[in-house]
Amino acid sequence: MSASSEVNLKQTLRKMEYPLCAQEALNKIVELICARITSIKNMDLSLDLMAEFVFYEVDRRGHKRNYPMTPFTELQLLDILFEYLNKIPNESSRNTLFLNLFSPTTAALRLSILSNTWMQQLGSTSANSCKLAESLVNDYFHLAHNPNEKLKALPNIAPQFTANFLTAIAENYFLPKKDTMFPPIKLLQCVADWVSANPLLCVAAQQRQAVLPPGAIAMEATTPIAGLLRWCILAPIYQQNDEIYSNLYLNLLGSILEIPRSNSSKAIYAQHLSASISPLILYYYRDLKNKEDAKLGNFSILCDPAMQLSLDRFGQAIQIALSVNAIYGHLDELLNSIQQLPYNKLLSIVINRHKQNKPIIIVYARFFVYVVPIIFCLCGSDCRQSSTRCSTYPFFNLNGRVYQGHSASLRKQIIMV
Repeated sequence: MSASSEVNLKQTLRKMEYPLCAQEALNKIVELICARITSIKNMDLSLDLMAEFVFYEVDRRGHKRNYPMTPFTELQLLDILFEYLNKIPNESSRNTLFLNLFSPTTAALRLSILSNTWMQQLGSTSANSCKLAESLVNDYFHLAHNPNEKLKALPNIAPQFTANFLTAIAENYFLPKKDTMFPPIKLLQCVADWVSANPLLCVAAQQRQAVLPPGAIAMEATTPIAGLLRWCILAPIYQQNDEIYSNLYLNLLGSILEIPRSNSSKAIYAQHLSASISPLILYYYRDLKNKEDAKLGNFSILCDPAMQLSLDRFGQAIQIALSVNAIYGHLDELLNSIQQLPYNKLLSIVINRHKQNKPIIIVYARFFVYVVPIIFCLCGSDCRQSSTRCSTYPFFNLNGRVYQGHSASLRKQIIMV
């Protein structure tokens, strides 16, 4: 486009009222960035049109406006973007426009708009995505009445977005340096309902590759499993005893078991588990040891119910993930990190069995989840019945799968999750 044509285009748009000028600017932006052959000059012009006519960030001289968009103007722009993006039939062109409107360099400036549109290509655990998730929680869980009913169908409507949202929101809680450390109950219940109703939701972002502009590199999707497991594992030591954590934990274990083989090897990053969970449990343990209470000896510390429940959940999650090959990365580093944790029978079994590389049977009941080695049974004897069941543990069927279960008398000994 020549310099005179560029000037004429801007003068024409300046004569229009907002939001009409934004609609016309979007038409020209798509023409410039989605052409078969584009240029640096065209890209610069499209950026100018976005800043002045779409997001109303600069004036005609390129100076930053003193007054940002009002909430009403933001609402108008949201309506325009929604309608315009839906009218673009080609997915590659649609994603090209979106990624240019909300690039990594401008996402922070346009977060108030972005928080109500779509999450793509920024990385679900990036700072921008976490801010986006935080804005969505504020809009739909703090301000809205009864959000669970309104958002119940979201995983069916947009499973990839929901999975990315869960990954981002999982990074915002159970971190000691955060002002708001625990998720609101409404959000927690909604997440538990989503995962319960949609077992494959956590890997939805990995099941379909986004159609991107030519030359663009798709970022690998990160599942929310590790982050949500952190909520459930750390909840006991932070006195978060709501039953919803137990339900979410059980649903997550079921989701791990349902992961398709094609996705299983990229479901849980080993360093994500070790770096975000082990240090916080160790901190809790050391804090117990440092308490000046003469009646609290080392044995009592190791038997602390909250800590042992957290360790049990950690061990259960790791073993079930290992059984379906769902953990990737440096597995030895993960196992070394859990070796530094306080003693826990289940964790020690997991570590020893992994070292010996022997098969393990998973016990998976409705309210109980435990791991039983084939050789070493929880009955306390070395029954060595690897090909048959131990007489203490009858088999039972769950969802078409056969698991080795506990008799009624021994279920009382299993920690309730």
